[in-house]
Amino acid sequence: LQEAFEGAQKEDEPAAKREHDVPVLIHDRTTGEATHVIALDCEYVGGGTDGRDDLLARVSIVNEEGKIVYDKYVKPRERVTDFRTSVSGIRPENIAKGLPFDVVQMEVAKILKDRVVVGHALNNDFRVLNFHHNSKLTRDTARCHLLRKMANCNGVIDARVALRLYLAVKKKWESDIKRFRR
Repeated sequence: LQEAFEGAQKEDEPAAKREHDVPVLIHDRTTGEATHVIALDCEYVGGGTDGRDDLLARVSIVNEEGKIVYDKYVKPRERVTDFRTSVSGIRPENIAKGLPFDVVQMEVAKILKDRVVVGHALNNDFRVLNFHHNSKLTRDTARCHLLRKMANCNGVIDARVALRLYLAVKKKWESDIKRFRR
């Protein structure tokens, strides 16, 4: 698991290849089609008078190979009072070119439909997307006792790391889910 975190930190240096290896290169902008398992990460900016309201600013989705399926900036529906740039990586010029929230929400819903979605603290991402996903198709690394720590402010890297972590323990995690859902 440590390799997943370290691999995410390296800019242009791929980690050792393994069956479950997913590239986490910062500058890798390779695109691909959605697969049965995809990983999602959202970045938020702050709204409201104190900047504490989470507003969707970016959605990143990668497939099982780590290829980008979707990576769009979002124009928040409310006035941004805190860009949280040090945490989110979002700057005013990013969302100025963003798509309307409703368009992003519809496009993301279409991609996620009937797919296994991997991510970290997905409840927060689904909340800001105003979206419900079938819990049987959700693999949240924050809820997996095997995977407790993960943090980064680049959505594509976060999504790739979440997917890499899931794939590293996929057999055990999926068998546990089947065993406990009987």
